[in-house]
Amino acid sequence: MKTLFHNGTIRTNTAESVEWVLIERGEIKALGSGDDRPSAGRIVDLEGGALVPGFCDAHVHLPATGLYAGGMDFRGERSADRILESFAAHAAGGGAVMFGGNFEDPLDRPLTRADLDGVVGGRPAMLARADMHSCIVSSALIDQLDLSGIDGVDLDDSGRPTGYLREQAACGAWNWFDASLPRDEQIAAIRAAIQHAYSKGVTSVHEMFVVEWRGWPSYDVFVDAIEGVALNVVTYLGTDEVDKVRSMGHERIGGDYFLDGSFGSHTAWMKEPFVSPPPEGSPPNGIRYRDDGELYAYFLAAQLERLQVGVHAIGDAAIEQAITTWERVAAEAGEAEVRKLGHRIEHFECASDDHIRRAKRMNLRASVQPAFDAFWGGERGLYSERIGWERAREMNRFGSMCEHDLALAAGSDSTVTPLDPFLQMKALRTHHIEGQGLSGELALRLHTIGGHEAAGQDDVRGRIEPGALADLAWLDRDPVATDPGELMATEVLGTWASGRRVWPAPEADAEH
Repeated sequence: MKTLFHNGTIRTNTAESVEWVLIERGEIKALGSGDDRPSAGRIVDLEGGALVPGFCDAHVHLPATGLYAGGMDFRGERSADRILESFAAHAAGGGAVMFGGNFEDPLDRPLTRADLDGVVGGRPAMLARADMHSCIVSSALIDQLDLSGIDGVDLDDSGRPTGYLREQAACGAWNWFDASLPRDEQIAAIRAAIQHAYSKGVTSVHEMFVVEWRGWPSYDVFVDAIEGVALNVVTYLGTDEVDKVRSMGHERIGGDYFLDGSFGSHTAWMKEPFVSPPPEGSPPNGIRYRDDGELYAYFLAAQLERLQVGVHAIGDAAIEQAITTWERVAAEAGEAEVRKLGHRIEHFECASDDHIRRAKRMNLRASVQPAFDAFWGGERGLYSERIGWERAREMNRFGSMCEHDLALAAGSDSTVTPLDPFLQMKALRTHHIEGQGLSGELALRLHTIGGHEAAGQDDVRGRIEPGALADLAWLDRDPVATDPGELMATEVLGTWASGRRVWPAPEADAEH
């Protein structure tokens, strides 16, 4: 059936100004201005709102997003006792595995495994930090893990684990948790996350599935969960198994293939030490995941298989390692060949001007998370506390990246920040450093065509033009013209993914 949209602002991501859009069989068929609108079986009156290309979140974790939506989400909670009360209530319900997340330290008092033991008894429990790079676990869970010789195990005065685990140590906890969560609960969580994406006008996501942490069996469940959904899910598999990924038919690898950790967990890999020292058990400069030879072999193998590679690099040392290694690969495989694949660096937070210029030369794409700056930037923010204001003020310089014409894609890293393009666009437009914020047009572009360019899908997605897929979001206001302070109040009135209405749920064309 043909569907015609009219009577509102239409943001096409092209230079063309239009007053109506016609879609049919999942594609945009025509657009134009004036009263000569074509006939259609279905008419959508935009009622003075806005029609924009469906949003693309270029960095998400759907399983965790769904789990938090249905479980214990402690974003903004500073009371250790209230967190423990929630675990106690869930334990009273008889659950075998206790899970909560999104806490940030410092809490009003530190939590240890003994605190969790006191409310969950002998059951495994896991409290994940907001960045997902560290967690606090109960004794029953820590007893399941082999933590010998691993960095990131916080120790008490007697040399025993406190229950606070970081990076590789936390990896073991995630693996255990995923293996212990019933399959139907995993699928339900992923599908809940997809419905949430639709409610925000999101029609495409780049799933950063960390095979190294979650394991291949959990990925098999993920594949089953997204079967048949309208959401365009582009998957980056965080593993070094190049041959396996290629044999599975994938065109991409990595994503959250870690070169370092995070600032919140004191594990971003920095050239100079943290100002606030990491706890006993973690290095002063953060955690380096890969040696240079290992990373070069990985990049080269993926390049020769023509796989686009993404890597997680937050600290300046990690970003330097990524760019230097791609330069080495270019010397071997040819700079033009490296440029063709448009490899990615996820986060790219502590990038210098030199990093930006060299990344541009290699045609590397920066996958950024604008709300990181909104949540943790500024002179009194977490970044400044960790590394000092002089270094922190140089982070997440979106304006400088655009000035150098570096290709950017925007995302949330949900659940690290909420899967919400309006929050992210607000953050892009209200950067804490003058000159680093972006215009409304650029903010929209990074959340639409920017993400599709980063995955090589911009030929069919991200624009409203004939021949493009009909990924559309109907909003109650124009996100470009709206004051940034009002963006969070935006209501999504309708979402179409490849021409299928998926939001609101009662009006969806089919069950997804």
